[in-house]
Amino acid sequence: MLSRSAFRDGVRLALRHYVRADMLARNPLLGTALISRTASDSDATEALRSIIAETTRTLFANERDQKLYRALELTYLHPAGKQEAAAEQIGLSFSTYRRSLAAGIARLEEWLWQQEQKLQSSGAIADRVPPAVPGVAAPTPASTRPRLSLAVLPFLNLSADARTEYLVDGIVDTLITDLSTNLPDSFVISRSTSFTYKGRAVPIRQIGNELGVRYVLEGSVVVDGERLRINAQLIDAESDVHLWAERFDKPRTDILKVHDEIVGRLSRSVGIQLVRTEAGRGSLDGNQWNVVDLVMRARALTYDAKRSEAAAEAVDLFRQATLLDPTCAKAIVGIGLVRVYQVINLFSVADREALLDEASEMISRAASLAPDDLDVVKARALLLRARGRFPEAITATRTLIARNPAEPTAYKEMGLNNLYLGATTEAADWFRHADAIAPRDPERWTWLQGLGRALMQLGDDAGAIAALSQALDSNPGYVRGRAMLAAAHALAGDISAAKQHLMEYGKLEQNMTVRDFAEHRSSVPPESVSDVYRRESARILDGLRLAGMSA
Repeated sequence: MLSRSAFRDGVRLALRHYVRADMLARNPLLGTALISRTASDSDATEALRSIIAETTRTLFANERDQKLYRALELTYLHPAGKQEAAAEQIGLSFSTYRRSLAAGIARLEEWLWQQEQKLQSSGAIADRVPPAVPGVAAPTPASTRPRLSLAVLPFLNLSADARTEYLVDGIVDTLITDLSTNLPDSFVISRSTSFTYKGRAVPIRQIGNELGVRYVLEGSVVVDGERLRINAQLIDAESDVHLWAERFDKPRTDILKVHDEIVGRLSRSVGIQLVRTEAGRGSLDGNQWNVVDLVMRARALTYDAKRSEAAAEAVDLFRQATLLDPTCAKAIVGIGLVRVYQVINLFSVADREALLDEASEMISRAASLAPDDLDVVKARALLLRARGRFPEAITATRTLIARNPAEPTAYKEMGLNNLYLGATTEAADWFRHADAIAPRDPERWTWLQGLGRALMQLGDDAGAIAALSQALDSNPGYVRGRAMLAAAHALAGDISAAKQHLMEYGKLEQNMTVRDFAEHRSSVPPESVSDVYRRESARILDGLRLAGMSA
């Protein structure tokens, strides 16, 4: 039996040699169950070609996947010459074409591997397999289902008015697109397939078996007068265990805005939960962690990068992945991203420049391998901000927002860059927008602390206290937030509360002075900020003095 990596190589060789019968005759896939079940030795080569063609045609049959199919077709099945010519014929930029081609190959590999595992499994225990039941798919073991594989079922419309059905279906339709586009390495069942379950009461485990997915997302929608209420649940398709739930209750005043906000929140929340759950499942290969396992575990830790030890462990796991695969762009950019986090979250103040230099090197390496990868775009924007190059960071962040409007950290970055440039009111609006999209996000504290600072600079001390208090609730380990909250209370006239927060801060960072706080505990180079920011920030420093911090 071929290993997973050998099988993958066989699929890629079969694509590359699709029009060369002499080369296909040497392909390692000829000895697999996929071929032997349908072909004799004499026509195995033709059977392999047929399987590649038919699987490609059916796997990408829905409208949303047509560009993936065309990329595979014009590159391998009916070559259009150079890849640049194929991209032009499809109407894609060359980078988008390359990304589509890579996504199509990965999905084809995974699907064929699943089928091979099913055949191998059934052949090994044939004497114990009960007769097939018409209309019911044979169980697909979770271990052979793709990592991050998900089916989004049509949400139930519980509204009294059936005319709102378009709104319910639209939310699910957009959510499927968002998840398949913006969740790296995901395998999201197409809308055309998912919607075949509309109006049918099918057990979750059966859906998982029929579609070969690990997870199912289901939900319901109620449109009641001027309110829109949505419930969503993420379920493990093998165990039928509920993993996560979210509820939305929004006014129906601006239906398009509400639609985008709900889809954005759902997309990010589901993505984070999927990665965390997969990271906790353990290795697919027993005790031997492979590249996918290592990257998955590291990404789960990156979502919790508010803890310094989580960030350090994530870097270690990403490094292990690069040792196994030096060309793994996800692992390489992961190192760069976490290094920037260590700087901007003030985990390693003394090593700031060395960490940023390493981050720059890693991001550049990853960009050479996957220039359009969302993590590469995100990491570059963060690095520019950490370097104090705020206008460039804004340009990079706008690219990220255009590619993924559901990413709340992008709006936070817009807020911080505008804050440092002196556009404080605009910054506050960006922070509020991030919170509207993701009010329960694990990184919520990052934009709440930004909002608290902006409000304090604008003289809204009560608003600053509220925002900074929520930031600490979201991340109790946010040390600097205690000092900021002390300043806000002092400026609001509550010296007693200010001294209490400053005392708690002093236990964590002893002998801190106002000057050191301003110059050495900054996530950006102090000389890079605008005069407006310096002038407004002086008010926060006054608050620290009022709270009792020495000059």
